[in-house]
Amino acid sequence: MQQYLITTLDVSSLSRGMSVHVDEDKIETYIRESESIDIKSALGDALYLDVKENPEKYKLLLDGGTYEDKCGEKKIFMGIKTALAYYTYARIVKNGDLNVTRYGLMQKEDEYSSRPDIKEKVMAYNDAFSIADKYLKECVWFLEEKKDDYPLYKGNGKIKANRTVFRILGD
Repeated sequence: MQQYLITTLDVSSLSRGMSVHVDEDKIETYIRESESIDIKSALGDALYLDVKENPEKYKLLLDGGTYEDKCGEKKIFMGIKTALAYYTYARIVKNGDLNVTRYGLMQKEDEYSSRPDIKEKVMAYNDAFSIADKYLKECVWFLEEKKDDYPLYKGNGKIKANRTVFRILGD
């Protein structure tokens, strides 16, 4: 089993609550995607690999906290784990109830639940991704301010947009 920066339980506790009945294999898939697409590209390969191999060295970066910037102002940020949890949560919202079967892509239904309107699903997805982007941006600002403490960080204080934005047209 591969080791990730967060666990499946962390997704719910660090982002938004969700059912404990969501398939753990699906959650791990979305954690893997979020780490390799969103987190790795923001940190750079060298820092990302070192964080995964030595998480104890990066407790503040992973868990968030407070620091002083170069101007002496106190700053607070949520940490990589929280950003990763929100990226994962957004992917769960977007893809969570879909299954590929031999008959194609299916959506499970039962008599006790109702499916959200596609607009609601897209709005929840976009909202969670924008929160994740903000938290990750705060982490990148922290790394930029503390470049001397994190020599493996080679970024320029910006993150790339790694997602598709869905826009709803019409009713």
